Amino acid sequence: MKALLKLNEAVGKIEAFFLCFFLMTMVILAFVQVVARNVFNEGIPWADTVVRLMVLWVGFLGACLATKLDQHLTMEILTKYMSERVKHASAVVVKLFAIFVCYWLFMASLKFIANERSTGEQFLHLFPSWWTLTIIPLTFVLIPFHFLFTIARDVTLFLKGKAE
Repeated sequence: MKALLKLNEAVGKIEAFFLCFFLMTMVILAFVQVVARNVFNEGIPWADTVVRLMVLWVGFLGACLATKLDQHLTMEILTKYMSERVKHASAVVVKLFAIFVCYWLFMASLKFIANERSTGEQFLHLFPSWWTLTIIPLTFVLIPFHFLFTIARDVTLFLKGKAE
């Protein structure tokens, strides 16, 4: 179990690194694009496309990291009045349902990637455009992976009857 916990931490650090890298790059590239357009009346032709793609990656990586940190969206108004044990039990049910949804989204994303792959389009004439979309199925693998650890924690806390 310790090896899996270390793997979860390592995956989280990799997600955080790429999230920060893409976010910084996106902000810098957008700034340079604005300056180039306003000062030199010319922009970088590929900058808007790359920034748009980075928004996609930042959003999906952020969702993965939020799940790892157990900071994803919750309905606090419902859990506010529950006992600690009931909160942990309901969290397990909700997270199991989320894993089920992630499975179907993963399957749909594979079909989406297959459709994109069949078009043969290139991203900036460098590589197949479907490569840029691999974050979508990857996210629907990483989110359930992280949920399993928070579920294990919730089950442990439920059995102990304690708050975190």
